[in-house]
Amino acid sequence: MKPGISLTILGLILSCGVVGQETSTFSAYVDSDICARLMLGPITSDRVQCSQSTFKDGSQPVLVRLRNNMVLTADKEKMIRPFVGQLAEVSGKLKVNDGKVKLESVKAVAMDSIPQGDPARKLLDVRTYRTDKNAKLHEKVRHELAMMPYISNFDFISFTQNGPDIILTGWTVRATNRDTAGKIIRDIDGVNNVVNNIEVLPLGSFDMQIRAQARARLQRTLARYFWGNGSDIKIIVKNGQIILLGVVATKADSDIAFIQCNSVPGVFKIFNLLKVEASEKGA
Repeated sequence: MKPGISLTILGLILSCGVVGQETSTFSAYVDSDICARLMLGPITSDRVQCSQSTFKDGSQPVLVRLRNNMVLTADKEKMIRPFVGQLAEVSGKLKVNDGKVKLESVKAVAMDSIPQGDPARKLLDVRTYRTDKNAKLHEKVRHELAMMPYISNFDFISFTQNGPDIILTGWTVRATNRDTAGKIIRDIDGVNNVVNNIEVLPLGSFDMQIRAQARARLQRTLARYFWGNGSDIKIIVKNGQIILLGVVATKADSDIAFIQCNSVPGVFKIFNLLKVEASEKGA
C-alpha cells in the first residue's frame, strides 16, 4: 500500500472513531425490550401502556430510533429507565451493526419539538402505518415470512409495514433465521428499506433446558395447540424469562399455560402475552 493511501485511511478511521460506529444526536422512543421487539406500530396510548407495564414487570429498557425504528440497547440502562414510555433526545456513539449505543446524554422531549417533515415525525403518525395502499406488498411480505423453514415453537418473527419500508421484529434461536428473513424481504419488489430488529436469543444450556421443559409441559396439558414442529403458542426464552405469544381459545387455557411455565425450574419471570380468541368475549 502506498504511504499516501495508508495515511488517508488512517485519517478516516481517526475522524470516524471506530469503524461501524457513529456519534450522533437523534430522537428516540424509550421502550421496553418486549414491546420494541413486538413492534406495535406508532406511539399510541396502547403502545405506551405496553411499554410501561412490561418494563414495570421486568422487561429491559431499550431505545427505538424514530428515524427508522431501529431498536438499540443502551450501555447505561439507568440513564433511560426514568423515560420509558416517553420521547427523548439521545446523544451517543452508535454501533449500528450491533444495535447498540454508548450513551452520552438523554433528555425527555415533547412531540411538538420534532419538526414537521422530519423522518422521526413521520413515524409518529398513525397514518403512515396504513397498509391499504400497499396491501399487495403487505401480503407478499407476510407470505414470505410464513414460508420460512426452520421456524420452531421457540421463534417469533413478524413485521410492521410503514409504506414501502419494512420493520422486521421478534426473536429467534437461529442466527440464520434473522439473516434469511432480512434477505428475502429485501429481495421483494416494492420494498424500499428493511430494518431488522429480530433478536437472536441466547443458546446457553440454562435457557435450552427451560425451552425443552416448557414445551413438554404445554404439549402435555394443551396438546391441541401443538402439531409436529409448529404450534399456536410461541415460547420465547431469554435469560430465564419466558414470553408466551400466540392465540388460545379461552382465558382458562391462557392461565394453564402460565401455571405450567411458571412451574419450570429456573424460570424467574413469565410474560403471558397470549391472546384469547374474540369469540369468547361475546359469551
